[in-house]
Amino acid sequence: MTRQSEPPQRRRCPTCGKPLVVRGRKDGRATLYCPTCDDPDPLYSPKAIGWAKSSLRPPKRAR
Repeated sequence: MTRQSEPPQRRRCPTCGKPLVVRGRKDGRATLYCPTCDDPDPLYSPKAIGWAKSSLRPPKRAR
């Protein structure tokens, strides 16, 4: 009698309980992250940082 193996259990996020996803890094290593809890903050994206460092400023108010 052969025993059927069960599919491996995916690790779950300790915060929300959703399955973790594998993400490759630039150094070649793979890490696990939660797509719900660990998404990058949009305020720290390269586009947002470039906009904040640009010469674009709000208009000055007249007194």
